[in-house]
Amino acid sequence: MKRLFKAVAVVSSVVALTFSMGAAAQASVSQGYISGSGTVTDDWGDEGELSRSTFPNSSATGIWQKVLYADGYIGVNDIDCRFGPTTEAATIRWQAARQLDDDGRVGSLTFGRADNQLRTTGDPEIFRYDGTVRDEYFLRVNGRYELFPGHVAYYRSISSAC
Repeated sequence: MKRLFKAVAVVSSVVALTFSMGAAAQASVSQGYISGSGTVTDDWGDEGELSRSTFPNSSATGIWQKVLYADGYIGVNDIDCRFGPTTEAATIRWQAARQLDDDGRVGSLTFGRADNQLRTTGDPEIFRYDGTVRDEYFLRVNGRYELFPGHVAYYRSISSAC
């Protein structure tokens, strides 16, 4: 009986550890931001999902909208940190152009494709997204991505919306 109890305890610990590691990969988006460290081109692919129904109002959505803006899928006035119908439609077009499942949801494959366009700059906290229409910049401070003040998303009091 004592042996069975130990086996159950070990299995329970492994299951709990596995679950907590999986949840950690999605924790930042659920808290409204995108996290990363080390190589920038693999920062976003392990984030949780953004969509009209999953964490739609957040800084993470604002960052995604800057990607869409950089690639010419939305205008500057559409960057409002709210994942609405315009962002969803633009996401579908962005995904289709990259041969991804065009479901309008920003998950690991979509985020992962976008972070392939991130580049370092001379500043260790500033990263550039090489867009097809224009470049956009992001801050990564203490492992947390933020909208970069002084660039297009900040021209319209977006900081209060995010």
